[in-house]
Amino acid sequence: MPDRNSTVRVKSPPLTNRTLALFMNLSPMLGKTAAILAVLLLPVSFSQAADHLEAPGVMADGRTDLADLFLFQSPNDTANSVMILTVNPFAGTGNSGTTFNENASYQFQFDNDGDDVADVTYSTVFSAPTAGVQTYTVQREGVAIATGTTGVTSNIATGGQVQAGNFDDPFFFDFEGFNNGFDFSNGDTFAGADVSAIVLELPSTDFTAGSTTVFAQAVTEALGMRVDRIGRPAIATALVPTGRKDEYNAGDPVNDFVNFEGDVSAAIFGLTNDQTYADNVTGVLLPDLLEFDTANAAGYLNGRGLEDDVIDASLNLVSNGAVTTDNVDGNDRVFRDVFPYLASANANAIPEPSSATVILMLAVGGVLRRKRRS
Repeated sequence: MPDRNSTVRVKSPPLTNRTLALFMNLSPMLGKTAAILAVLLLPVSFSQAADHLEAPGVMADGRTDLADLFLFQSPNDTANSVMILTVNPFAGTGNSGTTFNENASYQFQFDNDGDDVADVTYSTVFSAPTAGVQTYTVQREGVAIATGTTGVTSNIATGGQVQAGNFDDPFFFDFEGFNNGFDFSNGDTFAGADVSAIVLELPSTDFTAGSTTVFAQAVTEALGMRVDRIGRPAIATALVPTGRKDEYNAGDPVNDFVNFEGDVSAAIFGLTNDQTYADNVTGVLLPDLLEFDTANAAGYLNGRGLEDDVIDASLNLVSNGAVTTDNVDGNDRVFRDVFPYLASANANAIPEPSSATVILMLAVGGVLRRKRRS
């Protein structure tokens, strides 16, 4: 078993550059078919729909089902960072409503000293809805820093602003084409879909310490129990077997390598038939935390911006140019240039994917694991 700390926490060169270099060096080892399929294995592969409907437990209540985590330098103040988490995938349809769970806590967690344990947590709790409107309180490490009402921007006492409510889903991807043998001719599967989001913008120094680099995740808890988490995109969706996805969501990043190294490595080996490759990639992907240098305005792999077309980047990289695009170049709605940055909700949001599509998303990790054993 490789030493995760020596593999992942090397400060120079930075992880983002190391990750790119790793896949550029190893991609020739893959056959064409395996390289195309290996898009499932990269942290950039499903980043804009990484967590939508990914596990049985989270699908019980869309209000606590994390869809995405975004983390980027504010385009209007380089001293500020913007953090966005989304829930209620396909809001207003299926199990996803258009409000937040009044018994839940929605959290942004930041590790600022490299030990994979959260040092600063921003949590938001909501009241029960009245005519669809909720009040909320934002806390930093248990101390209230903002209160507000959904749909309205409020100020943060320590500087910055917050808004919570319904927005257009920032995910863009031809998921139907992905399911249909990479026949990317169907357009954006998620065009017209909505999510519920919490958006915070505040000074980066509020959660950094000694360095401008942090490692982040978003978490939802209900009645004191963990429901879902997301750091790097696609880890739970693509690399963790279906039967362990809820266990994974309930776990903590500091334990990821010990508890899930075998599953993740097995999934990667199932596609590449190369154990060295599988072990090296596993050492990069775990623990499941999103790295972000607050002094760097570059997008993914540094944090994650709303406009980052990570699907195209992944297809091009892991297929060694065999597949370069899903023919969806951006979101169906234009993002705002100012806070809260997300596009407004759609007048008539589309429903969630068919049950067959959801089942495929849940089965990916199990399929990869079975392939290795066959």
